[in-house]
Amino acid sequence: MVNPSKTRAKGVADRVAQGCAERGWPEPEVLETAVDSTGRDQAAAAAGAGAEVVLACGGDGTVRAVAHGLAGTGAAMALVPVGTANLLAHNLGLATRDTGRAVDTALDGRRRPLDLGLARLGEDGSEHPFVVLAGIGHDAATVADTRDDLKHRIGWPAYVTPAARHALRRPVPVRVRLDDGPARDVVAWSVLAASCGRVRAGVQIAPGALLDDGLLDVLEVTVARPVGWLPVAAKGVLGLRRDVPGLRTRRAAELEVTADQPLHVQLDGDIMGRVDRLRVRVERRAIDVVGGAR
Repeated sequence: MVNPSKTRAKGVADRVAQGCAERGWPEPEVLETAVDSTGRDQAAAAAGAGAEVVLACGGDGTVRAVAHGLAGTGAAMALVPVGTANLLAHNLGLATRDTGRAVDTALDGRRRPLDLGLARLGEDGSEHPFVVLAGIGHDAATVADTRDDLKHRIGWPAYVTPAARHALRRPVPVRVRLDDGPARDVVAWSVLAASCGRVRAGVQIAPGALLDDGLLDVLEVTVARPVGWLPVAAKGVLGLRRDVPGLRTRRAAELEVTADQPLHVQLDGDIMGRVDRLRVRVERRAIDVVGGAR
């Protein structure tokens, strides 16, 4: 499953075909995503036709779509990451700069279970997938303000300037409910639900998060002043598991966040618009993913 808009995706299909031939396997079928067909339906159809592994060659959006299509089918997802952030690939320890190595891992790596997060936006009944991180508030606004042309040119550092700008924004009042517990009033810069712990630049936003435990690490970021980011940054860089001023972490299988005004939402770095209600749940071990040596 190739996203043809990604420059680094060129030649990957040929490399996969060569690898399959060297291993005596059938020739792979190559499908391309499009703006109106992002990979979910194609992946589900491939699994229904008997595919054992569907390889997602693209960015985090392609990975999200393919994972959604394969959930519950028994077919595994492999990755050749060629996007900007490549969040799941980093959490799996996959090569993100060497497509040749990534192809070899996709063909020879071991399978492991992976949770699938599902988010409902506002009053829309549809569920939208994520495999790493969902966020509502200024984290998502940061992503929304990042220029696409810079992401294509310099990669993830394109987020640095918008992040610095939004770090100075004031937190907003929201109500947070975990599982069947009571709703709590929180004044938050952002609320995030993490299925994996790592983002880019070695930062661990949820050091205890596991890929397959059926739980989300819910982060309430309540920083109100620039100096308040220091302990939060230290926690991320050092991988500290305890709470620090400005950041509270709890685990839950379901999360609901409501706000008085619509706030930006992002799923694995893809902007989903603004909503005043976000509901998130997780399907435990919904899919197998290929990652790491056998």
